[in-house]
Amino acid sequence: MSALGRYFLAPPTPNVAAGFVDDNFAVVDVRRGRRGFSLASSAVTQLPVGLITPSFESLNIQDAVELAGIITQTAEAAGLSNKKRWSVAVPDATARTLVVALETKPSNARELNEVIEWKLERLVTVPPAELRTSRQKLHSVAGEEHYLITVARNEVLLQYESVLADLGWKAGLILPRHMGEAQWLMWDDSVGDKLLVTANQSGFTSLIVRNGEPALVRTFVCERDSIPDELHRFALYYRDRLLGNGAAANALSQMLVLGGIDLAEARRAVTDALESEPRTLDPAEFGIDLKGEPIRFDHLAGAAGLATIAWQ
Repeated sequence: MSALGRYFLAPPTPNVAAGFVDDNFAVVDVRRGRRGFSLASSAVTQLPVGLITPSFESLNIQDAVELAGIITQTAEAAGLSNKKRWSVAVPDATARTLVVALETKPSNARELNEVIEWKLERLVTVPPAELRTSRQKLHSVAGEEHYLITVARNEVLLQYESVLADLGWKAGLILPRHMGEAQWLMWDDSVGDKLLVTANQSGFTSLIVRNGEPALVRTFVCERDSIPDELHRFALYYRDRLLGNGAAANALSQMLVLGGIDLAEARRAVTDALESEPRTLDPAEFGIDLKGEPIRFDHLAGAAGLATIAWQ
């Protein structure tokens, strides 16, 4: 079981999930098999322009009634209209994910909370009382405690929850899309670090998975044609800060590229920085083979990744 799964699994996570990917809404029913996972059913609906404006700072949903209608139609198309418990992947810009290091070990839970709140105020510049925060202790690095922290404004998440609640849905697990997508890399226990690169309307997120848990997360706000340059800078930072003397054991072995990024450009940007070429992953390796289907893995990856937590 991954560290992320251990923390967020209370109560047990359902194997049905919904995901908002900028201009699309998707629902999935994921099943586990001998050769990985499969989609028992799925559906994707393109959202009208401006219906959702992904943002950490302000409310996202511009017309709750119209969105509720699209959610209902999409669930019906997938044969999932009778499901009530869901995991939900919200747009990347709605939340922020951080890997935070603690220079000194807190002596008790109260001190830990105070230290994390202090760091969040510096990093996010929002009073902790206005945030909904999830945290998970990660493996220590060089004697320092590390925590994976995901934050979103409470009023923003309440807006999504309210639309779903009016439909009779209960969202037990809500995470940004990239954390659902990262689950596919967390399932892989092969040697080496793994890299997720996932684009959104305002830029992209890069996330390194090491030993089954996130080790580095960065979100970039940039134009689409600037992604290769920013990705190259991220790879250099990763090489200098995370590889170090352990480069041989932790060398980047695989990368998963989502969101319409040019795969060849992304691979070249990373290879030039690391002087080694990681293997790019095909969704069929996870058991999700969509070749010849009108639905792309990019639309489903976040929601389906959250659904896989049901088996952790």
